[in-house]
Amino acid sequence: MKKAFAFLSLLAVSALGQLRESVTVQVVEVPVYVTADGAPVTSLTRENFRLFVNGKPQTIDYFDQIDFAALSPERARDPRQRRLYMLVFDLNSTPNDLHRAQRAAIQLLDGAAEDHTFAVASLGRGAVGVIVPFTRDRLVVRHAIRNLKVSLTGDPLRLGLTPGERGGEIGRPERLNDPRLTLGLGEPEADVITMISDEIYGLSELAMRLAGMEGHKHVVLLSRGFEASVLHGITAPPRQGDLRTGPLAARARLNDTRASALSYAPNAALMAQLRHMTEEFTKAGVFLHAIDTAGLRHMQTAYDNESLYALARDTGGTVIDRRNDLTSALQVLIDRQRVVYVLGFRPPAGGAATNTIKVKLAGAPRGARATFRPSYSATADPPDTADRLRLADIVMNDIPQNGVTADVRVEGSTVELEIPGREVLAHAVAGMVGAEAMFYIVAGPAVVEFRTKKITIDVARAEAALNEAPLRVRETFNLPPGKYTAKVLVRIDGSGALGFARRDFSVE
Repeated sequence: MKKAFAFLSLLAVSALGQLRESVTVQVVEVPVYVTADGAPVTSLTRENFRLFVNGKPQTIDYFDQIDFAALSPERARDPRQRRLYMLVFDLNSTPNDLHRAQRAAIQLLDGAAEDHTFAVASLGRGAVGVIVPFTRDRLVVRHAIRNLKVSLTGDPLRLGLTPGERGGEIGRPERLNDPRLTLGLGEPEADVITMISDEIYGLSELAMRLAGMEGHKHVVLLSRGFEASVLHGITAPPRQGDLRTGPLAARARLNDTRASALSYAPNAALMAQLRHMTEEFTKAGVFLHAIDTAGLRHMQTAYDNESLYALARDTGGTVIDRRNDLTSALQVLIDRQRVVYVLGFRPPAGGAATNTIKVKLAGAPRGARATFRPSYSATADPPDTADRLRLADIVMNDIPQNGVTADVRVEGSTVELEIPGREVLAHAVAGMVGAEAMFYIVAGPAVVEFRTKKITIDVARAEAALNEAPLRVRETFNLPPGKYTAKVLVRIDGSGALGFARRDFSVE
């Protein structure tokens, strides 16, 4: 049964990579994280879970337990078995909050296991900008966290560093740079509601970009959040030592006029946009978590963190707050996700556009709590084959592509891409074929060289030759002696078809 479901999942992913329209989801996977006293519960079986879809009991057709600390080397190489963490830094934070978040993320990175895959993004003026895509090159990730700016290499996929940048990271400089000094992001916003709306939209867009990627996907927002009264209109007068436990306690006090008051009308437009954002996260199978970078503060109320809970709650995500040690907060979050239970089922026929999911525990240890994606969509949108975030993931994680056949040969330091000529002609539009070939030379986890090459073919002039021979594109690199891997990704304009190939080689 497990192999059958794996085949169906791969079939769905293959279809997503090539079709331009929505496709029906054949198998729904529900990752479930179970914790007790803040630690993962590792001893559960299929019988410990009860699955409900749209309020009705649902048969669990497929069950798996993944302990990321104990994966075999074979499973660890499977993109579906990896943990992806996108660290999103809120540039609207105070300088102190931002620097504390940067320092905590670097400390987490320095101590993280090798199988953790990180990406770095920033949230500022409403836009979410990916600084570094998912990679296991720790120096690239470290540079992105420390500077919160893209590298100077000019790499379109943002996978590499200049020699000076890489050498600087090896020296582990302590200085943390604030990108707002050069980007002008420290200015006050004239319209707070517009800023919040843009931030929610930016997170929604990020979820859509992650939809087509395989693995257990987590977005971690490092922020103190925004003023939640703008969203729901409720304010609470701060009182010294008023540290309630969280938004659940806050909701219980909404009718207590001594502690709270409906000072403003709830913003229906923002609430609708927030709901759309959570639907995008659940559709994409992505958890949105939040780390409160402000930590404990004087005269704090539960409402101070309500915006973070509002963002994360309905994605199945977790908020870690009321901690001054942000490194510990990040580690707590990742430790809770060390073990995941995957429940798979065939969606009922005639499902709604959005369907609710509920998971209950039976016979679990006392105090056990489950977090999971609370909904799914019966259809999935195909990923954008021009999205650089996805293209970078293909290159760094050797994800096969079947849009166009690609082969790579290496002689000395010359890398040659070969594509069957007739396949090239099949993608002609208005008598022309356009494509982009991306060449990457990798040593270990690090990109050491890259080239991109635009390809334009006039079919009338090249048809006869391409019917008889393949298209060949060569690039020569200046490489010192050593062992390398050549990775080439090609994307055909118009159709968006992708091809990927790799070849290990040595330079004597």
